[in-house]
Amino acid sequence: MNEEVLDGGAESPGSVGRIRYRASWRQILPLGVAFGIMALTQWSNLAMSAHAHGGMPGVPLGSRALAVGLPIVLAVELWMLGHHFGISLTPEAAVVHNMRRRTIPWTDVAEVAVEPIAGGRRVVLYEWDGRRTPLRMPSSAFLSRDPRFDEKAATIRSWWLANGGTAQGTDRADEPDAGENAYQRLPERLRMRPSLNRSGPGILLLVLVAADAVLAGYAGGGADQPTVLSRVLGVLVAISLLLGAGFLGFGRGVVLTADQLTVRGLRPRAVPWDDVQGIVVEPHGGGRRVVVVETNGARTPLPVPRVGRVLWDPEFEADVQTLRHWWHIYARTDASPTAAAALQSSDQPSDPGPDEPELLPYTGPRLWQKVVLTLVCVALGYEILVSALVGTLFVTIGP
Repeated sequence: MNEEVLDGGAESPGSVGRIRYRASWRQILPLGVAFGIMALTQWSNLAMSAHAHGGMPGVPLGSRALAVGLPIVLAVELWMLGHHFGISLTPEAAVVHNMRRRTIPWTDVAEVAVEPIAGGRRVVLYEWDGRRTPLRMPSSAFLSRDPRFDEKAATIRSWWLANGGTAQGTDRADEPDAGENAYQRLPERLRMRPSLNRSGPGILLLVLVAADAVLAGYAGGGADQPTVLSRVLGVLVAISLLLGAGFLGFGRGVVLTADQLTVRGLRPRAVPWDDVQGIVVEPHGGGRRVVVVETNGARTPLPVPRVGRVLWDPEFEADVQTLRHWWHIYARTDASPTAAAALQSSDQPSDPGPDEPELLPYTGPRLWQKVVLTLVCVALGYEILVSALVGTLFVTIGP
C-alpha cells in the first residue's frame, strides 16, 4: 500500500512498488483562494440581484445558473488539479494522468527533461518516436512553487534509468543510431523570457505611468480644459508605454534552436552553436549574469537569465544548465580529452582575480529582497487601481 508523504507525493518504501506525484497543498492553496473569491462574487451578485428584484423568482435564470454552476465547475477543476493530474511511477512504465490517462513504457522514453515554462519549470517526457509529453505535475511556478520539484524530477529520471531507460549520448542494443536521435529529444525551439520577479516591477511602473498619461490627457489642456490634442497625446504616450511594458516582459529573451542561440533585445543577434567557446556566469551589478564567449573572442551578455541586486530570477541555475545542455548537445565539438577539459573550464567564471572567491551556485533571494519586491508590487498595483478608477470617471463622465 502506498504511503502518503508531504508536498504532493505518495510512495512505497524502497525503489519498488509505485510512486504517485500530484499537486501539493502549497500549489492548490493560491488557486483555491482565487476560485473561492470568484464563487463568493457570483453568490453576492445573485443576492444583490434578488434584493433588487424583490425576491429570487425575479432573478434572471442565467444569473442563477451561473451562481450555481460556476462553483461546481471550479470545485471539479480544483479536484482535478489536486488529486488527478500528475504521474505514477511503476517498474514497467510511467502512467501520465492528464485529461486522458496514458501509459508510457520506460523503454519507449528517450529522455526525461526539465524545461522552463511561464516563469516556472516542468518535467517533459520525450519518446523515441519524437512524441513529447509535458507533465502537469510535478511542476513549479511563481504562485504554485514546489520546494521538492528538483527531487521529484531526479526521482522520475532515476526510475527511468533503473527500469530500462538510456541516457542521452549512450547507445541501446535496439537503437543503433541513438547518438543521432539525441538531437530529436529536445524541442525544436525553446524561448527563455525574463522571470516575473525581474520584469514585474518594471511592467507595473510603465502601466502606472501610462494610466497617468491618459488621466492627464483627459483632465487638462488649454485653460485647464481637456482638448482633442491633449487626449490624443495622452493616448499615444500610454500606447508607447504599454508597448514598452510588453517588450520588457515578452520581447526580450533568448531563443534556442538546433542551429543557433538568438538574443532578443533592442539589437537582436544570433550566435551559431559552433561559434560558442563557453557559457560563463560572472558577477555584475551586485548580482550575476550569463555571458556567451565566442571563438573569436567576442562576449555577448544575455538578457536572461540574470540576477540583480534587488530583483532576481528564481530559476537562474536551472536556466544556466539548460543553456549549457543545448550547447553541449548541438555544438560540433571534438570529444577528445583536451576538448572535454576546455568545455569543463569554460563553465567557470572567466578570469577571476587572485583575491576574488569562487562564484558559488545561486541559492535564491534573501528575505529582505522578497519583502522589498512584495511591497513595491503592492504599492504599484494599488496606484494603478486608483488611477484606473479615476481615469474611468474622466473618460465616461468628464471632468
